[in-house]
Amino acid sequence: MTKVVFFEDGDGRLCGFEAAGHAGYAESGRDIVCAAISALTQATVLGLEEVACAPVQTRTDEDTGYLRCMLSGSPKKEALDQAQVLFRTLEKALTAISNDYPGTIRIIIRERR
Repeated sequence: MTKVVFFEDGDGRLCGFEAAGHAGYAESGRDIVCAAISALTQATVLGLEEVACAPVQTRTDEDTGYLRCMLSGSPKKEALDQAQVLFRTLEKALTAISNDYPGTIRIIIRERR
């Protein structure tokens, strides 16, 4: 199962996410759920960096299917607003996949410490 944790700041805004593990829907390399999760999370990072111009820090490990993406520094208001759209879109898309493929994704929203 892939576990995706979304992090909220103290004001209820999402400030990042962490995805880890393989969905387990099919064998590695043929798992459409893993492929979808990977495409969505990577597109979100790209959108944050290239469209929203939001400062982010990322960490990845392809062997374990790990991706962490967090806003860093003090994003401008416009970048922060666009980041919210991207994070919430990712959350909704992953929830839809989870509903269609039960037991493959666990989504958690946690306050950032």
